[in-house]
Amino acid sequence: MSIIKLLNKKLERTIFTTPSHNQKAFFSQNYESFYKNDFSEIEGFDNLSCPKSSILMAQGKVSDILDTKHTFFITQGSTTAILAAMKALISPGDKVLVARNCHKSVFNGLILTAGYVDWFMPEVDKEWGIYTKIDIKKLNSTLELNDYKAFIMTSPTYEGVNSDIKKISEICKRNDTYLIVDEAHGSLYNFSDELPDSAINQGADVSINSLHKTAGALNQTAILNINKNIRNIDTNLFQKAINIFQTTSPSYPLLANIEACITYLNSKNGKDEIKNLILEIEKTKKELKRFGVEFYEDENHDPTKLFLKKEGISGYDLSDSMYDEFKIEDELNNSIGCLYLCGIGTTKQKLEKLKNALKKVRTNPSFEPITAEFQPFPLVKIQPVDTFNRNFIFINKEDSLLKISNKMLLPYPPGIGILYPGEAIQKWHLDYLNNNVEVII
Repeated sequence: MSIIKLLNKKLERTIFTTPSHNQKAFFSQNYESFYKNDFSEIEGFDNLSCPKSSILMAQGKVSDILDTKHTFFITQGSTTAILAAMKALISPGDKVLVARNCHKSVFNGLILTAGYVDWFMPEVDKEWGIYTKIDIKKLNSTLELNDYKAFIMTSPTYEGVNSDIKKISEICKRNDTYLIVDEAHGSLYNFSDELPDSAINQGADVSINSLHKTAGALNQTAILNINKNIRNIDTNLFQKAINIFQTTSPSYPLLANIEACITYLNSKNGKDEIKNLILEIEKTKKELKRFGVEFYEDENHDPTKLFLKKEGISGYDLSDSMYDEFKIEDELNNSIGCLYLCGIGTTKQKLEKLKNALKKVRTNPSFEPITAEFQPFPLVKIQPVDTFNRNFIFINKEDSLLKISNKMLLPYPPGIGILYPGEAIQKWHLDYLNNNVEVII
């Protein structure tokens, strides 16, 4: 029996267990349907830590759809999936190569696994102020010259840039290096030929999808995918790792939401919805290009990520104007442009509103385009695991050059660190620091 059917089945019993709300939204009727299906792991229900019935069947169904060795349901977001994947594959002292545009959860994973990090800098696009693809030749030489247990990278990026996972996977396999791909923003890739191919299909050992980002599921829903051809690893180790980080009180509404989301996306209606979404996006872009709006695009770009700039205005000012004048909020922005995320719930009307606002937003004819600056190569002085609980002192910013930072410095979103604990503070960082700086002693 599926999770959805299990929750819809009438319970002929009286339960004195958690949760205490007795499946009723006693403080607000707005949450009635959610409460109705919110159970603990009572008799007849499955256990997410050791699934044997409905959850196991649902995960198996999704695994068949995605063609994986195993797909795990995660109710605490991609962060938990990333931590679990790292814990399963990385042992204390293992060297790990990490693309610098990874989410901060990877740094936290390095603390928890005691892995030793080397950073890999992706290519950059200064015209747009974003990280782009992984340079294949540079990665190949780096892996050939060093012994890494895993390479961890993000694809697609927040702005929809996809690296060549197939070639990267081949390089990693030649060098006996596991490939973990944070594919949080690529949850629709398995369900449309008009979108890039999924990381698992291209050979990644592990991929992580955030179903709430573009696939229409609720916040915190994610999946952890294991490739059928993963080498020398028991999939049970991933379950063991997940159990370390995931709550022992999982949300059945979220579990059912994961199952329902994937089932819908894999249906004819779901695939037609994605096709129509892409069609409407292309129509919107085509018209806006006639009004001085430029979109980031490349040969393997995700069209659901509208990263755009408009002639005569900075990205920061565009973001402010769109919100103040039209009440349209972007996902993130930089000095050059704004990112408007689209997904399975993005309607034609919503795109029309965006299009009309972008046409009307005021610009300055004398505005001069800005060239973005990027962080320098990080100087790692202390490995992540050795920074935790270290003694530190506060010093003035003007005295902090080349001192070792004790704090993360990162804009959120996208949650990509520009300075992590254990790294030397370089001149470029000074503009981003507060007057009082924590440094390790």
